[in-house]
Amino acid sequence: MRVSRQKPLSPRQELLGIQQKIFKRNNAFIRKHTFIRQGEFDAYERAYKRQVAHYEGLSGIDEVLEAIDKADLIYVGDYHTNHQSQKFFLRLLRLVVQRSSEMAIALELFQKRHQKLLRDYLEETIDEEEFLYKTQFKKYWDVSLWDNFKLLFDFARYHQLPIIGIEAVTDIMARLRHRDKKSAQVIVRFVKKNPRKKLLILVGDLHIAPTHLPAEVQKCLKKEGLAKRDLIIYQNSESIYWKLAEKNLEQKVEVVRINERSFCFMNTPPIIWQQSYIHWIENEGEGIDYHDAKQSFMDLVERIAEFLDLPLSKNSDEVEVFTSDDLTFLERLKSNELFSAHEVRLIKKQILNSESYFIPKARYVYLSDLSINHAAEEAAHYIKFLFSGEEFERDLVDAFYANLLNECLGFFGSKIINHKRKCFHQKDYKDLINYFKTSKVTKDRELEWQAAHLILEHYDMAKRGRPITNRRILKSDPQLFFAVTHGLGYGLGDRLYYGFINKVISKAEIRELFCDPFREEGVSFKVFLGLSRALRKVKIPARI
Repeated sequence: MRVSRQKPLSPRQELLGIQQKIFKRNNAFIRKHTFIRQGEFDAYERAYKRQVAHYEGLSGIDEVLEAIDKADLIYVGDYHTNHQSQKFFLRLLRLVVQRSSEMAIALELFQKRHQKLLRDYLEETIDEEEFLYKTQFKKYWDVSLWDNFKLLFDFARYHQLPIIGIEAVTDIMARLRHRDKKSAQVIVRFVKKNPRKKLLILVGDLHIAPTHLPAEVQKCLKKEGLAKRDLIIYQNSESIYWKLAEKNLEQKVEVVRINERSFCFMNTPPIIWQQSYIHWIENEGEGIDYHDAKQSFMDLVERIAEFLDLPLSKNSDEVEVFTSDDLTFLERLKSNELFSAHEVRLIKKQILNSESYFIPKARYVYLSDLSINHAAEEAAHYIKFLFSGEEFERDLVDAFYANLLNECLGFFGSKIINHKRKCFHQKDYKDLINYFKTSKVTKDRELEWQAAHLILEHYDMAKRGRPITNRRILKSDPQLFFAVTHGLGYGLGDRLYYGFINKVISKAEIRELFCDPFREEGVSFKVFLGLSRALRKVKIPARI
């Protein structure tokens, strides 16, 4: 009897399988814990999902920008708890403003009754604290959202763009279609007063289905005898994501055309925006407590180790996970004989810089926030520790490349979970240097400026097969040492991921990197150089 053997899964298929498992688990959790639903919500959501269930064809940023050029009203969907949604909107604004200065921004985040406060804050007649207090930002929204919206205000202030608040209903239980109707009235009043301005509207993603807010706006425009062309830009439809995945395109495509009136950008995998919502409903947007943090962390450790075919030992969960709202481990470190006062000071600096990291000596993991990217990266560092042992004292050059490789594997591990994660590459550092040449380097960005120069210098030296030579600078400034190895390691880790996906490097070779302590003198540089050369021709997908 012939025993049929299943064809082994490709790396892409295996990663996709992991994503689908996580997605189903997250979906079940969300449905279980979402108790309050408006009577019309299900029908409202179905109408939205029908619009993003399919797509006509693949697209690109140039086609989207051309469509924006022809449109007067551009709706952009926002998944509030996914910070990438707001960051994408800012990136889009930066492209649009290069083509048209006659534009304005509309935000669901602020109420129309606060319009004077919006204007005062833009004109800097009130400060940030007063603005947030008077608009009751913390009452209505997750406070962590402000970091992203502050950047939008900075952008608008610099380009002298008006911002309007379009939320006209304060009752959270108000019917969704009623909210659309009232917001539409605010939008049309602005359009009537500013007929030449192109309006970019960031609003909750469910609102931008054509039959929702856009339809109400068109009704209001018609009553006023106005005609305006609109465009809808969705973000991250799970239906479209899985359809792209069936064609091996989910890694390669950033935007699809749904129809002549709408596009969908794919900048965050479904499990990532799901997780952002789960974190919010569990903690009301104020962070993750100790037990949730450890559970999330160990889940990622197990998934990454399973993918790499690295069997975890029974005591692998003997690790403590701390977040920014629980820094008790600092006191423990101070009383721990394994740590010098200097080491404790360095760790404290990392905390102040909002950096996540793994502390091998104590088996502590610190997550500056419980984003999937941070947690998955530290999970990969923890796996490296479990299979190659604790770090030891090295020559400076050996330490430099050992840390670079550790950062590389950490970023690679995070890409297993979130393949859309981005980082700087050589071109980005060149652009940064050019920016610094035209703008004064402020004190808080001096480290960034120094690191960018050293990173570019290292790229040139690596091409010639030579190791880092700035021993004195790196030895005298630990922060610079870590900034440079961090930047170079991320870039190499990104390249390693796409090298793996494109079968330039095998899983067995990556597994070996996780297990190798790079103990012998000079070996960490040799491994780095060999890896760099092997991945030299790997292409990184272009994204905005």
